Amino acid sequence: MAKLEGLSEEQLATISKACELLARLCMGQLEEVVELFPSLSVEQHQESIEKLTQLRTLIPQFTQLSAQQHLRIGSDLVPCLARNAHDIHACIQHYLARTRDVDFSVHRFPPQPCGSLQLPIVKSESV
Repeated sequence: MAKLEGLSEEQLATISKACELLARLCMGQLEEVVELFPSLSVEQHQESIEKLTQLRTLIPQFTQLSAQQHLRIGSDLVPCLARNAHDIHACIQHYLARTRDVDFSVHRFPPQPCGSLQLPIVKSESV
């Protein structure tokens, strides 16, 4: 079982965002990938969506899907690495929701694994 210990909340958030990025790319959620970068200008945002949409046509897993469709995280077409990244992201988000003053209703229940690894244990340096 992996342990994410001794990291700051900022470091955990960065790891979580990277894992979310990987999982979304592998599921074909390309517009959602662009939304992970809110500081992009309108032009950069649109250009990024166009480039990712073009890239999507080259990836065999996505050729049978419409532009609005994507794979589910549990799909056999999604690499195990992406499912494990999704699990890490979910665990960190669950942890951060408990430690921050946020709406906990979204993260009320612990994440359920969808990858091949046991869910990691998350503890920040401030705990």
